[in-house]
Amino acid sequence: MWNQESSWNTGDSAHNPSMSAMGIFRQPTNSSGVRVSHELTMRLRFRPGLNRWIRDWVVLEWGAVYLDRQGEIEMARILVPSITPERPVRRGHSPFSVYLIFLVALFSVRGWSQSLVIKDVTVIDATGRAAEPHSTVVIDGDHIVAVSRSKKTHLPQNAVIVDGTGKFLIPGLWDMHVHGASDTRAPWSHLLFVANGVVGVRDMSGPPDANAWRATQASNPDPSPTIYLGSPIVDGPNPAWPDSIVVANEAQGREVVDQLQQRGADFIKVYSGLSRNAYFAIADEAKKRDIPFEGHVPDAVTAAEATGAGQKSIEHLTQVAEGCSKEEKTIAAERQRLEASFRAPDATMPQKIAAGQNIIRLNFHVVESFDEATAQSLFAQFAKNGTWQTPTLTLLQGQIDDPLNTNDPRLQYLSKEVRAKWDAGYYSHFPPPARAAMVQLAKAEFDESKRIVALMYRTGVPILAGTDTMNPHCLPGFGIHDELAFLVDAGLPPLAALQAATRNAAQFMGQRDRRGTIEVGKTADLVLLDKDPLADIHNTRSIQAVVLNGKLFPRAALDAMLTKAQTLAGIPDAAASGK
Repeated sequence: MWNQESSWNTGDSAHNPSMSAMGIFRQPTNSSGVRVSHELTMRLRFRPGLNRWIRDWVVLEWGAVYLDRQGEIEMARILVPSITPERPVRRGHSPFSVYLIFLVALFSVRGWSQSLVIKDVTVIDATGRAAEPHSTVVIDGDHIVAVSRSKKTHLPQNAVIVDGTGKFLIPGLWDMHVHGASDTRAPWSHLLFVANGVVGVRDMSGPPDANAWRATQASNPDPSPTIYLGSPIVDGPNPAWPDSIVVANEAQGREVVDQLQQRGADFIKVYSGLSRNAYFAIADEAKKRDIPFEGHVPDAVTAAEATGAGQKSIEHLTQVAEGCSKEEKTIAAERQRLEASFRAPDATMPQKIAAGQNIIRLNFHVVESFDEATAQSLFAQFAKNGTWQTPTLTLLQGQIDDPLNTNDPRLQYLSKEVRAKWDAGYYSHFPPPARAAMVQLAKAEFDESKRIVALMYRTGVPILAGTDTMNPHCLPGFGIHDELAFLVDAGLPPLAALQAATRNAAQFMGQRDRRGTIEVGKTADLVLLDKDPLADIHNTRSIQAVVLNGKLFPRAALDAMLTKAQTLAGIPDAAASGK
């Protein structure tokens, strides 16, 4: 966008710390002594190959450029000379070349956009700083270019102004454990995410070829969250999910890491049924190839071994409760014996029922044998090794509510296929006595999980907010607000819970330089709230507007997304499953 002056750049590079000033001209002449007739500022990104020529020419002769972190020209301020016979252009440049630079720039820009200003709002930037009232945030293109107290901000001309009086601005939310985001059968889920302020998700069971999926997704016309895309589930023989990649030994483990990385997966998703040899081969190969591996801690591996092997995140606190018991080794041996009996090909139904009952009793014993000193020792290892935890308390609480609460109005946005899977609850295949026992066990495990999360937070273990959408009671978009509330119930302060879905998500993905907080230079992914989330975390639901990659979606547009999601959910085959 061309302006007669820059409303946010005062010629001081410190005003925009995400860029470095290569040269500033405050005087009305350039370095050649040529009088200036216009000063034009344009925000742009030149095509590769033009940058070096344009940067040298502009800095030496006609103005200044600002570079982003990759050295790409982000904004150019050019002094247009007043050409006269008495003052020819130096160094052999013709007057025509002065204007040629503008033509080159014009046809090299990726796109023009109108500035967006959110004025007089309380900014909760998620960095850890106190909330800043009466602030103004200026967005140009898809980036934040100014955050300052309202009275000090010079607003851009012709900008879209949003009145933030009495409102609160937070970074866009990330749900760091979802399923179905890359499933073409559930296009409605993307709309539900965005309408609920979820600007990004981590898909924990991605497609076989991530590169091919991204090429297809690029043509999606609807607003969509950014997707941090995992591999398909990598599991052992007889996998829990039919679309998993089965790895039976060390050689297959190493091979699958190579294949999935070449196909563009952001990380390797490991699962419960992997053998020790296969798991540690995957861990070793992933480290060699510099690709994270994340997911469940396999049944054959302890949580302490997983953090030692470099697993980047542990989902659902798998194997963590066992690691908080002094009887971990005894429990593991007994579990292995009982599960072998339950799965034996020649086991009779009475034998299976007896083994199942004993497994439930053993799980109760895991809860009862919790030892805080043992837990603190394990959590200290997590903190030291940078092993992130995604508790998915939404999932664990959902396993208590059986069957589904059909009065929840949010269910109207789910497809019939998903509702059919959800309505039966988690334990429909269990006989009534076992079903009742499983619900009681789920209550005990949920309470213990909240105690574990609180102790983890106090110990300095990094925590992510994730829901395990599409499992029953784990709703796309809406669910992240449930998860934040559960984290606060567990003992996290509201700001820490909010950071679990914003700053922490960006840090986990290695993207703190471009997202996760409200700071100059960051991607403009924002949520405008009517109420203060630090006073009550449930207020993250009071969404007035969402800014996604710099584009404003006011409340009316978000309501339209919900309506369209409901329509799409009614189309047959709009199904997805949780894992």
